[in-house]
Amino acid sequence: MRIKIIVFILFITLQLVSLNIDSRVVDVEGNPIVNVIITVNKRAVITRINGSFTLVDVSVEDNVNFHKISYKDKKMIIGEMKEIVTLEKDVISIEGLRVIEKRKKELIGSGEIIVINTGSNSGSAADILRDNSDLQISGTPLIGEEQKIVFPGYKARHTIIMLDGIPLNKTGTAFDISTIPAEIIESIEIIRGSSSSIGGAGSMGGIININTKRANNKYMVNTDHSFGSFGLDKHSLTLSAANSKLQFYAFIRKSFARNDFEYIPEDDPDTSRIREFNDKSIYDANLSLEYYGSIGILSYKLLFQDFFKKLPGNTESLEWYKNSRLTGQSQKHFINYSRKLEDYRIKADLFYSQDKSLYDNTRLDWPWFENMLLATLARNKQQSRGVKLHSEYLSDTFYVDWGGDYRYEDFKYTDLNFPTQSIEKAQRNNYAIFGKTHLKQKHFPYTTSLTGSARWDYTTDFNDHTSWKLEPEFSYENYFKISFGGSVANGYTLPSYYSLFWKGDAHVSGNPDLKPESSLSWQIFSKLQLNEHYFKVTYRNDDIDDMIIWFLDSFGKWKPMNLSSAEVKNWDFELNLKPHKFIKFAVVYTKSPAINTSRNDSNYGGYLTYVPDYSLNVNLKIIYGDLLVNSTYKLIGEQWSNSDQTAMEHLLPAYDLLNVSAEYSVCWGNFIFLPTIKVNNIFNKLYEIYDHIPQPGINWEMNFGVEWKL
Repeated sequence: MRIKIIVFILFITLQLVSLNIDSRVVDVEGNPIVNVIITVNKRAVITRINGSFTLVDVSVEDNVNFHKISYKDKKMIIGEMKEIVTLEKDVISIEGLRVIEKRKKELIGSGEIIVINTGSNSGSAADILRDNSDLQISGTPLIGEEQKIVFPGYKARHTIIMLDGIPLNKTGTAFDISTIPAEIIESIEIIRGSSSSIGGAGSMGGIININTKRANNKYMVNTDHSFGSFGLDKHSLTLSAANSKLQFYAFIRKSFARNDFEYIPEDDPDTSRIREFNDKSIYDANLSLEYYGSIGILSYKLLFQDFFKKLPGNTESLEWYKNSRLTGQSQKHFINYSRKLEDYRIKADLFYSQDKSLYDNTRLDWPWFENMLLATLARNKQQSRGVKLHSEYLSDTFYVDWGGDYRYEDFKYTDLNFPTQSIEKAQRNNYAIFGKTHLKQKHFPYTTSLTGSARWDYTTDFNDHTSWKLEPEFSYENYFKISFGGSVANGYTLPSYYSLFWKGDAHVSGNPDLKPESSLSWQIFSKLQLNEHYFKVTYRNDDIDDMIIWFLDSFGKWKPMNLSSAEVKNWDFELNLKPHKFIKFAVVYTKSPAINTSRNDSNYGGYLTYVPDYSLNVNLKIIYGDLLVNSTYKLIGEQWSNSDQTAMEHLLPAYDLLNVSAEYSVCWGNFIFLPTIKVNNIFNKLYEIYDHIPQPGINWEMNFGVEWKL
């Protein structure tokens, strides 16, 4: 009897300590991973379509293993397991920068894609790209200032900015990438070369795709405070939570800066002045919700910004824009649905965007306050909405994505002081169908691949356009890897509402007769790689028809017009080295002559304005334990500010910048403390990237962040 009682007690005890575990497996971007093999106590289960799984009768001391081809194996004990288990891709990874030589199926699709993993950055997408790529950022590098991405030889309007694969640009307009907070960014993809067949109109230079963060912990709270030069003061709070069915991620931030930096006036180069009336105050709010279930994955994202910005204008005419200001709001809504059916995945994306602003330049002194072209009080409103439906098929060697999308945009400008200057509501509809495919064959040690894409667009008020792109590649791998490849593509960019319809002020007026820009682009590259070291050479040639440029007319106003043709050439030389496990070193040199080839133009054979002749980017990372030091040196060559290139005063001189940042993470239980310091323009260069638009000298920022995870 005693033995029976002991056995019964032991049985009850075992039942009390046994556990049933419900969890979910996702990749680093929060996407569920299906068919992961999970083993524990010689038993195995596999994850369902939403990445979820259940472990029955396990104890806190049991070992559990996760395995799936193309992902890194993961081992842990049950007691360490959370409701979200993250697996990493099994690829070579370099801190802050990964170059993936294959199409990454969860991304927007092309040949070689550069992926920047953001880590714990604060600031904006512009700061991440400035510190981790060789791309030029046009605009003043301070909070609240408009900043845009420029591919060498092109204009900012020729870069499409995407958020999780959905374009953000208004037609023909460059997107201010500083409006995307770094805290919500998981990674940034860079596709170089004409890509209208992937992104539609506006991607003649390339594509930047921003992937947003998702919750990867049961609970997470992050708060930080930043302060620095020119009155910078930022506060932010991040909250996230996740389980096997739902994920929630929210971010809010308040930012203020006076941006009152010194500059050298052209009329008195022996003195310095302060950039006055340049205050910026911004509120950001971002929300992400996702549901994982048997019906598929459903998500919603919101990006909201409320802003107040003083706009002092250029230093040549400060009295014309004294104490002018821009106030407004921007909101962007995204709804995404996807479902996997064996090797197929169907996707639906819906988006809505609204931008409203009020421009006020009524605080002018006499005699300017009565000038109808200067004393402006006007509302600007732009809306866009659309839907994208597509389906993907994926096998070991073949991928295809096809579908269609619809986009609607409208624009309205209301002058409250002088109604005759108003622009009535203009609207535009775009219909498109597209297809992308990728074929890859491995015959060790050789690999061949071919990526192709095509897109047909019909836009109201313009002719339809067919875009296409082909990207072949061949590689040989033994002790080292050598690759050869390239692409050939066409592209186009539609004129913006501003370029077409602007009625004019003291400096600018639109041109309703503008035609779309078009291009034929080809590039070739060769790459030699040994472990984590590589050297790459790329040559790119673009012939552009009807390129839109701005010129001074006989009345002294800037006005857009179409050139008959232009030619842009790029030589890129890239070197990446890892001389020590703590050190990573990268150099990119680009030579990019951009020539006016319009024989009927007075500047035939001259350089296009505001295109630097060359650029050099040197990046050094030191990663030692919990310490990361990142330094970036940039040298930007001379550029012309005017098509009259006989006068040397129109040639902006070359300038160089050195930026350094350091961060150190301290872990204490479930808390992480992350102090960071950044110093920009250490050489204190006072320079211009546009005529009479000064840039700040040396400036710094300190950030103190605290994060709690469970």
